[in-house]
Amino acid sequence: MPHERKLTVQPPPEGTVWIEDYRDDDGNVVTPGIATRLGISNSTYRKWRMRSQGPVTFLIGKKVAARIQDVEAYIASLHQAAVEAAQSASVAAAHDMRPPEPRRHHRAARKHSTGSPVKSAA
Repeated sequence: MPHERKLTVQPPPEGTVWIEDYRDDDGNVVTPGIATRLGISNSTYRKWRMRSQGPVTFLIGKKVAARIQDVEAYIASLHQAAVEAAQSASVAAAHDMRPPEPRRHHRAARKHSTGSPVKSAA
């Protein structure tokens, strides 16, 4: 029986992350990857990368890496864009909103099938 060689994934250099989570030999996540930090799957991030979306990445050997600062800056830019969109939407909504219409309470007398109003039993 031939000896099976175990391929180990090298940890990312200090201050960088891979697309995937870096796990130790026991399978525990040591460093969360780009996709985990963004809350998406690895394959989704790869699709984003093909469309030049997401944080700036580069190759270290054959592995795709990004600086942790770049990933955090990308997340901060998404937050800032969401805040600005919410502010502009609230300004536009306040401007476009018409005043509320008065409520009309229809408490007309109910009629039986005979056409006479309902009388209370009191």
